[in-house]
Amino acid sequence: MKRVPITAMLMCVLLLSSCGQGQNLQQGESPETQSGSLQPSEQEPSEQARFSFEGTVFHYGEHDYDISSRDQLVNSILSAVPVGQKIVIECHVGPKNGVYCIFDTESESFDEDIIGNHLIWHSDDITTSVYSFWSEVHTYDGSIIKTYDLAEDSHIYGLKFSDDCTKLDVTIVHDDGTDETDTITLLSE
Repeated sequence: MKRVPITAMLMCVLLLSSCGQGQNLQQGESPETQSGSLQPSEQEPSEQARFSFEGTVFHYGEHDYDISSRDQLVNSILSAVPVGQKIVIECHVGPKNGVYCIFDTESESFDEDIIGNHLIWHSDDITTSVYSFWSEVHTYDGSIIKTYDLAEDSHIYGLKFSDDCTKLDVTIVHDDGTDETDTITLLSE
């Protein structure tokens, strides 16, 4: 039996583990990469900008942005996902809520930050997004869709659009391990 040198094995493992790196994440997928390429259909390949993040620093093109200067509670960036001409940068601040920094790739500046959890959207359009904040469900502009009268041991665990995006399923979990789902009919514009 032939022995494979350790360096060859490590190179093979590194190559296999990097397969799929750099793919753009779609809404609802688990973020497993820390970099990506924004590829909107209207941009020429030469105009495409690279982005990545490390710790609390978001890199876009030739510029670095320390997200902790936007919100001092941010202690790490969890993911960066392109959504149309925006990039949603999910940041960790604590166990109850997070911060989503919305970066505009055209102006290369940040829109207002969203404080909450479970930010989701559809149709590659950030303005369709909804998120939870404590016992409330909000739209992208901050309007409240619904408020729940939750017991102290209960919390909103997840949000999910219906297949046609006309309804929103809100999963609520209780400390005793039980859960319930409430379906909200979304208003069409």
